[in-house]
Parts: sequence; structure tokens; C-alpha cells
Amino acid sequence: MNTSPSNIKKACLVFGTLFVLSISIVWISLFFTTYHGDLTRIGKWTEHDFSWQIPQPAIDSSLLQSSPIDQADVLVIGDSFSETLHWQSIFTKDQIKVTTIHWGQIDNICENFKDLLKQNGFKGKKIIIQSTERGFKNQLEKSSNCSHGNIFPKSLERSSKAQAPLLNPRLEFNINGQFTAGFKTILNSLAIRASDQYHFLYNYRSKSGHIYKIENGCAYFSNRLCEYGLFFHEDYKKPSIDANLVSKVRDINRRLSDYKVSWLVIPNKSSIYHRPVSSEFWEDLEQEKLGPNLYQLFQEQKILIKDLYAPNDSHLSTNGYLLIGTVIKKHIQ
Repeated sequence: MNTSPSNIKKACLVFGTLFVLSISIVWISLFFTTYHGDLTRIGKWTEHDFSWQIPQPAIDSSLLQSSPIDQADVLVIGDSFSETLHWQSIFTKDQIKVTTIHWGQIDNICENFKDLLKQNGFKGKKIIIQSTERGFKNQLEKSSNCSHGNIFPKSLERSSKAQAPLLNPRLEFNINGQFTAGFKTILNSLAIRASDQYHFLYNYRSKSGHIYKIENGCAYFSNRLCEYGLFFHEDYKKPSIDANLVSKVRDINRRLSDYKVSWLVIPNKSSIYHRPVSSEFWEDLEQEKLGPNLYQLFQEQKILIKDLYAPNDSHLSTNGYLLIGTVIKKHIQ
């Protein structure tokens, strides 16, 4: 059967219209694919809605230095909360040299860790072991059950960049962005405004980040959608820290008997603002003078320090980092 010229023209017109519309959506979506926070990135939320609006203090970049281990006064073992070197600036400001090692660089604190420190020339007498609530049990148990750890990296000297006092959440065209991510971000931003029940559907479908309404959220956060909090979904899939882990902390300290050791265990963001957890571990840690009770401290300070945790991120704000730096410096000295 022959196709008439008019039908061909109609088909071309429909196809052309759909093509133009789809290209427009792709181009528009790429303006919504620049993320600064880990929770806006994995959850597909706009920085316009979740970037903080109150300026954070600036840290002099000259203070964000990790010294060679053979020159260090203090050794820090930590995760992403220590990698930026922000809280360590409280030490370097007072001319105290700090070497920071990521957990991934040493794997675990095994039985031979003290020997490795001496082999690498560490002459300091103070060690700070930092971990988050989320990964603490796994790191502690793996360390308790290992005899030989990894060889240290050849160079631990490095620097870091200070966090900007304010983020710029302007819409910027991101040629490297994925249009599907931008499209999801647009939909989430519109849907959360259209329905106060949308977060239930979002959390049911999401396997990365969760969003919850926070009681008095705007007293704690300065972002535009301050009545909502962004969190890792895995926080709600596993229990918090067991109080009996304090005994394993003592075991690790006995391995490091030549040093003054302080433990900096940082609560999950969700445990401070949304998810109820037991504070017994942190209470015991402080009572036995093994480390500060950050759970109690953060519950008190979240009221006094708006954006103690960054609204768009699972990590602390600059104010939060400076707070724990001050607390752990006092504890270890």
C-alpha cells in the first residue's frame, strides 16, 4: 500500500516535534547536574535547595598540611572526616605537626602496628584514631583480628583545600553531567514542593539517600528546604554502635601502649537529627577517658551551631570540624 505524501509529512512533523522537545529537556537537565555535597549527588537533589545559607568560617590553607611521619608530633588515623585536614588545623595553628593516614592506606591497626610506626620514623607520642559510627564496628573488629598490617605509603606529606564559606548554587551548564541525573533532580525538586508526602515514596524507591522531615529542622539547618534532612539510607539498615565495643578499643590501646591514644568516633548525621540511637558507647568511652562523648556534644551543639553537619552532605561543616578539633586537642593533651 502506498503511503501518501501528506501522511509522510505528518509523521515527519510529529517526529521532529518530539525530537526538538527531547533535545530541549536534555539541555535543560544539564543545568541541574552540578553537585557539591555527597547526599545531593547520590540523592539527586538541587544545591539550590540544600546548600547552607549562613557563611562558614574560612580556614587558612597554610594550616591544612599533613607532615612527613618522621617529623610529626601527632599521628591521625581516619576516614573521609579526617582526609580534608580541617579539624587538624586546630593543631597546626599551634605549630603542632600532624601526619594523617587514611584507613585505606593501612587497612587495619594490626598487632605489628607499633613496629611499623617505629620503622617509619614516628617519634611522636600521641595518636588519634578517628572513625564514623557507620564504619566503626567493622574497622575495629578487623583490627582486633589481624596480626600484620600493610606497609605504610612512602610519602604522607600533603595539603588540602579549605571549604568555601558559602557555596554558589547557581544553575551552571555541566557538559559532563548525565541528563537522566538532571531530569531526576528536577522532578525531585518539583515533587517535594507539590506534595508533603513525596518523601515517603522517594525513600521507598531510593537505594542511596533518604530524605525525612526534621522536627524543628529550620532551627538546625540554614538551607532553603530546611524542614527536610538528607541522610544515607544505609544508616537505617544497620544497628548503631554496641557498648561492648569499648573492650576492643582497650585491646587496641594495649597494642599501642607506648603512646597516648584518643578515639574520635563521629556519630552519623542521622543519629543526631533523626534516628534515635543509644548513647551508651560514647558515655563509656568518655567515662574511661578513651575519647570524647561526641554524641552528647553534638546533641547540645546542634542547637547552638546551625549547620553543624552540612545540609547537603553526610560530613560536618567547617564549624563542626573546628569544634571536634578543639575537643580532641583538649582530650589528648
